[in-house]
Amino acid sequence: MMNSQPQQGNVYMDPEYQALNPRHGKHNEKPIWGLAKPLPRVVRPGMRRDNTTQKDAFQPSPAGEAEPAPELGATPRVSQTKSKSEQRGPETYASTAKQGIGGENRILAPQSDGFLRPIESEANMPTDQQQQPVEQQPQEEFLNTWVKIRHHMKEPFAEWLATTVAIFIGSTGTLAVSTGGTQAGNRLSQNWSWGLGSMIGIYIAGGVSGAHLNPGISIALWIFRGFPGRRCCYYIIAQILGAITAAGLAYCLYRDDIIALAPTASAGTSGLGFYTEPQSHVSSATAFFTEFVADAILLCVLFALGDDGNAPPGAGMHSFVIGLVIYVLCICLGFNTGGCLNPVRDFGPRLVALMAGYGGSTFTNHSGWWFWGCWVATIGGCLAGACIYDVFVFIGGESPVNYAPRRRTRAKLKKEAKWRRRLGLKKDKIPSLEEGINKLED
Repeated sequence: MMNSQPQQGNVYMDPEYQALNPRHGKHNEKPIWGLAKPLPRVVRPGMRRDNTTQKDAFQPSPAGEAEPAPELGATPRVSQTKSKSEQRGPETYASTAKQGIGGENRILAPQSDGFLRPIESEANMPTDQQQQPVEQQPQEEFLNTWVKIRHHMKEPFAEWLATTVAIFIGSTGTLAVSTGGTQAGNRLSQNWSWGLGSMIGIYIAGGVSGAHLNPGISIALWIFRGFPGRRCCYYIIAQILGAITAAGLAYCLYRDDIIALAPTASAGTSGLGFYTEPQSHVSSATAFFTEFVADAILLCVLFALGDDGNAPPGAGMHSFVIGLVIYVLCICLGFNTGGCLNPVRDFGPRLVALMAGYGGSTFTNHSGWWFWGCWVATIGGCLAGACIYDVFVFIGGESPVNYAPRRRTRAKLKKEAKWRRRLGLKKDKIPSLEEGINKLED
């Protein structure tokens, strides 16, 4: 007796649903560098022997080669060695159009006597219908204008929404404690808000954009996993806009609490609910390497979770594990600097705080901490953590760490020659660079 229950993970779909919703499932046609599942395996230029090595869809026949002609004296219905055309089967004949008298296309199929004749449906068809080509109705791709816009912008839109939700939850959790004190929670509740907020953001867009939520993650995936560079720029812009949106919503909802707190507390107290700052007794070097080490650990864990050759968690558990990792890092390394971990988590809310009247000191305090601490340290830590994982653990060929030395040298020479042509710098060195590139070709 067959089991009537659907397999786990299958979703019922009405037979007419795909025809009425042609975009269903189309976002899965491209690789997704996401945090919700293992990272895709792609072939990068540094892995190939030369630029001409591509994966062909088929191997064309050499020029001048043709199908073998039938042997003279071959008798129908007598056992013969099958030719290539016979080995392909009758369906091949039926799908091959032959030019007949009068210019009409006739479809031939093998008959019982061994000869090719028009198929029965065509032989009985009137001549005017035989010559009439079959018209295919174009499938409607976009049901309305917004569907078309969303199709081309679905990844930045999803990244913006996921970043907005993640930072909104984290910011409001911090503002609640900053303005309400122990009545609203404690430092652990702030850490939980950032960890669980990131988890929710990954669940929202992990299957569409990948939900990077962090420019450092996008840049690390671009360098070490083949994430497209142009898409990386779009993601960073979407992440910044999402952080600004989240901070604006958080300020609107907590504005009354901030104003009520103002007579007894400085603006910096509620400002910590928007952006991060090092403790007054923490040196600049300690603050820098606190963020650097925290993001290095974060990226090392993310690359381990995305490595299908390691021990990735079960389906749907990536987001939960990442949320726990962020929560732990905020507990262990968040006291010195406020636990930035993400440059847009600080930059977007800092802009909102400036517009809300916190003054220009939001960008000048601690010698410009917003730049060297929240951008340089975090992105540098992300790249360091990704490199450390690839050096000691990862064996995939898509990582530049695992490129062949000659491929790495050739890529460096090509990049130098390309930028010399674009910028017009010392073009006399370009011939020597091209000569070096040719010597490295196999």
